[in-house]
Parts: sequence; C-alpha cells; structure tokens
Amino acid sequence: MRSFPTPYSHILSLLTLLFGMAQVGMARQAPPVAVDDPLQAFMGTLLLEGMAPNVPALSWPKPASEMAAWLRDVPPESIWAAGTAERMLARLPETSRPGRLHADLRSGIRLASQDRRDLLRYQAMDDVSWQPMLLARSWIQEGAWTASIGVRVDRWYEIDPDGMDTAHRWLSRAEDAYVARDGRFVDVFFGRMGRHWGSIDGPGLLLSRNPRPMDQIAWRMGPDRVYVESVLAELDSFTGDGRMTGTAGADSVRAGSNRRMLAAHRLVVRMSPAWTVGLSHATLYSGPGSGFSLKFANPFNVALWEVDNRPKNDENNGMVGAFFSYRGKRNMANGELILDDVDVLNGKEPASLAAHLAFSHRIMPRRVSLGLSATVVTARAYNSEQAEGRWLYLGRGIAMQHSDVAHLTGHMDWLRFPGWLVRTGIDLLRQGEADFREELPSLDEKVLFTGTSRTTLRPFVELHGLLRSGMDIAVEAGWNRMVDAGQASGMANSHLTAALTLTYRMAGSRAL
Repeated sequence: MRSFPTPYSHILSLLTLLFGMAQVGMARQAPPVAVDDPLQAFMGTLLLEGMAPNVPALSWPKPASEMAAWLRDVPPESIWAAGTAERMLARLPETSRPGRLHADLRSGIRLASQDRRDLLRYQAMDDVSWQPMLLARSWIQEGAWTASIGVRVDRWYEIDPDGMDTAHRWLSRAEDAYVARDGRFVDVFFGRMGRHWGSIDGPGLLLSRNPRPMDQIAWRMGPDRVYVESVLAELDSFTGDGRMTGTAGADSVRAGSNRRMLAAHRLVVRMSPAWTVGLSHATLYSGPGSGFSLKFANPFNVALWEVDNRPKNDENNGMVGAFFSYRGKRNMANGELILDDVDVLNGKEPASLAAHLAFSHRIMPRRVSLGLSATVVTARAYNSEQAEGRWLYLGRGIAMQHSDVAHLTGHMDWLRFPGWLVRTGIDLLRQGEADFREELPSLDEKVLFTGTSRTTLRPFVELHGLLRSGMDIAVEAGWNRMVDAGQASGMANSHLTAALTLTYRMAGSRAL
C-alpha cells in the first residue's frame, strides 16, 4: 500500500482526529451566510435591537440555521426588528430538509463612482464603474455534514485597484467550496470561504473579510462558554526575490519561491451573559518548503514565544492580541488590540500595533440608534523585513487594508420602516504615507502619520432595503473633503463618491 509523505500524513491525522471528535456534537446545519451577503448589513443593528441577547457575535460567517434561529427570536416589541427579520428569513437557504440537493444563486450589479469599494478613499475615474456579479452554489446536507461547491463570477476581481486580478478564466473562481461538520462541541471546516473575526459592522484586526476567500482548515473546540477557534490557511506564494505576483510557480524559475501560510487562533471566554473576553495570536510563516506545521497549528503554542525560538524552520511574522465584547439591554461595545511581539519586546523599535474601539446605543421610543468607533493602525503594523511576511493575501490585507492611519466614525440609524435601514454619519480619516505593501519604515520614522499625512472628512448617507419581491438594494453616497490630497502639502479638494448595488437571489432543492 502506498504511504503518504509526512506532511500529508499529519494533515490526514489531524482531520481524522477532529472529524472523529465531532461525532459527539449536534448538528447546527451549514451552509454559512457569506460575510459579504447583503443581509449582513442589518445584523449589527438587529443585535443592538436585542436579537440573540446571549450570543457573543464575534466570529463570522454563521450557519444559516443559527442565523434563522436568531431571527425567529427577535424582540416582538420592536416592529422594525420583527418585520426586518421576516424578510431576512425568506432569503435564507432551506436547512431543515436533509438528504436533498440544494442550490441557490445570487446575482447583482454594482454601479459606482470608482472601482475601489472603500468610498472613503477617493479614486479618480472618468467613467462609472460597473461590477456585475454572479454566485452559484449547490450543497448536500446529511446530519451534521455539508458538502458544497460554488463558483463566483465577479468583474471586481479584475478591476480591484487594491488587490490582484484573481480570476484568470471568465472572471470566475471557486468560492464557498468546502466540506464541513458542525457540532455542539467541535466544528470542522475544510475548503475555501471568507471569514471575519470581529463585530459584523467593524474591522477584524487579526482576520477580516477584506481579502479574497482563502483556502483553509478551520476548527472550533469547546462549549459556548469557553472555546478555541483556529484557522490554518494557505496564502499566495512570493517569488524568491520578494515579488508578489500571484503566480509564483510560473514567475520564479530563476529566483525560486516562498510558500506562505497563516495560522490564527483565538481563545474566547464568556465571563457572563453580557461580557465576553478573549486572547488571540497568529503567525504568518513562509519558506521554500513551508506547509502544514504542527508547531503553528497548535493553538496553545503562543506566537509571542514561538516565532523566534528554535527550531526555526520558517521565516515568520507573529501577532498577539486581546479583545472584548459587551452587550447590555440598550448598549453594545467591543474592542480589540493587536501587537507585533517583536517590536514590543525590542524597546529600540517604534511601536507596531492596531487598535479598535466601538460603542453603540439604541433609543427605543424614537426608533433610532447611535454608534461611534475609532481605529488606529501604526506605520509598521502588518509589515516585516521580509516581503513575504507582510500581512497580505493576493494584494489585499488579511486584516486591514491600510496602515499608518487613524479613523473615527459616528453614525445614526433610522429604523422607521421594516426591511429598511437608513444610516447617516460622518467619517474622519487621517492617513500617513506608510504602506505595508512596501518596505518596512526605518527605525527613525514616526509611529503614526509618516511623511505628509492626508485628512479626509466625509459626511455620508446609506440606504439598505430588502424588497418583498426578493430584490436587495444598497445606496451609499458621501462628500469627500480632502486636505493635503495626494500627500502634497497645502492641497485641498472635494469629490462626491457614491454607489448603487442591486442583488437578487433564487433557491431550490430536490430529493436525491
């Protein structure tokens, strides 16, 4: 009988162990609702309205059945929440009929003033950006098991100014393609999907929905009060001379290539129904022979000690962090801090960190909620001396898209009509010249706002609607007032940035 090479035997052993342990669980029913699904725009406000009061919603995506259970249990006294939940439930895929072949299709188009999705960062364009999208997915469920195959066609994959063109054929790539088992004490996932660690309407400082969906093995172990969740993902390789091409195997005949992997872990502890706290750490490791690593796949080998200790078989860039979440009757708050352990331990280097803090409050009689958030990322965060150690996947940030930045946001949500969310607010952004896609700033650079900084003030309005016909609509518009625009001191200008997104979905199933 042919034996597998050692790395593959480790992978098979891990999967066998985890899938075997999962047999003790009760099915929570996949598939998950994608992190970029239009339904997610309502989740943060619904949680503030009292939906799922005992759930620390800090890890996304959620299985469709879990989200449906939340929506069926919204507070009846909130007319807006009840009506919105009804329309969202009608859009969720069927999960209560196992042994059937399910399929759904989500299509849509985005018309915008720029190709860049982040309208706070202006991109000069002469024409309207049009971005059609089609996501087709089919899956089979049996008990706690789900097998899914999905393909996404998206023009944004070709024109995204911040990342690489990831669709070589017909603007398409496989997404939501996986095998998973959801259990009461152990969940296991093997495939490609987008993940977000953080509040659904805030950034994830260790792992976010910003990059393309990544190929990964992920697992969650433990009861709801104390559990560990881990992701081991394969990233794009860099050429041996530090170039990021997305096709290192073809571009590195002379220089070789470095394979890149990401191992991220979180320990989540529910202190009480209101308070949840946790610790996190992650390592991006790379080398010509990098692959599955027992050291980095172990969630209890904390990156703070392990990145530089012997045996050091790979170059690596480690992060450690902590986070919290609070949920009261009318208030929510969450925060996260991520540190680069190397910079922290060496007092001669400028601080390398990212921090986020958010607070929201609902005013019941007036059907209004308020939110305030602040995010700071220093100039050296997510960067390293080796190009392949940068916190990137296919050109996009694994956590944040920008460093050397401070961002303050305040908003008000108007909840007048069920199925509709109107948000007005203002953004204040200050951006320095450092970029973690480029060389690491020198030791004598400032911690924040290197070079000539750019300040953007943007009042904005957003409209999200779930029509009874099944159509979803999202409109966003704002006025960008930029000082020192283009990093040139003394310059100032203003631009209107706007986008319209229309989405429609269909679903069906049949017996096998």
